[in-house]
Amino acid sequence: MISQERLYYIMNLIHTKSFVSISELMRDLHVSKSTVNRDLIELENQGLIKRERGGASLKNMAVTLSGFSEVSVNEKEFLQTDEKRQVCNEAALNIHDGDCLFIDSGTTPAYLLPHLANRQLTLVTASPYLLQKLPPDFIGNIYLLGGEFFPKLNTNMGSMTIEMLQKFNFDQAYLSTNGVNLENGEVYIFDFSLGAVKSAVMKRSAQNYLLIDDTKFNIRGLCTWSNVSQFDKVYVNNFPSLLEMPDNFVICSTNSI
Repeated sequence: MISQERLYYIMNLIHTKSFVSISELMRDLHVSKSTVNRDLIELENQGLIKRERGGASLKNMAVTLSGFSEVSVNEKEFLQTDEKRQVCNEAALNIHDGDCLFIDSGTTPAYLLPHLANRQLTLVTASPYLLQKLPPDFIGNIYLLGGEFFPKLNTNMGSMTIEMLQKFNFDQAYLSTNGVNLENGEVYIFDFSLGAVKSAVMKRSAQNYLLIDDTKFNIRGLCTWSNVSQFDKVYVNNFPSLLEMPDNFVICSTNSI
């Protein structure tokens, strides 16, 4: 049995039994302890399992994100910058002059903004943070949605925000999120009000794009607001090689950095 086949076998067994021992894998796969350990290290590095004494178990979802555990925009601004940039470089290829765009709050969509320079576009957002990041030579129209302002996130949300955005028809919406469950496709956010805004945006947009980096995989949030199947494309910098990738996922090359 070749290495890739062993990895699939181990994953299937762990999904079935929750925990497998090293001795069990040695017996079933007819390989040495060192070979089993190398395979388990590979799976752990991909974020798929958790190695434990004497074996391995399925990696549990992270602690559920809520308003208490979510960090501020300013704290996240300089995390995974290369990954965010390459994702947005690829996603920006969809933008054409004359488009009406909704760009979500958060630090990942902010990396779309350099691509808007000297473009005749209509930009709609609920995030003053994004407006601060706009290139000075942006020549399009800007609409800032009102609502209840949340300083930690530097964005507006709530019923007033939803009421305002329902007057728009977007050509494209670029959305961010806290986490994605690769098993059931659920897309998570830590706050129900913020999730409601994102869901409402998707209903008003002809094309919906999700922008994430691979640290979002298997992070759980308080609110499920969408499923990856509902997006036209999901842009991400990487995907676990042992899982079947949905057809709408786009892996963004590091050459685009």
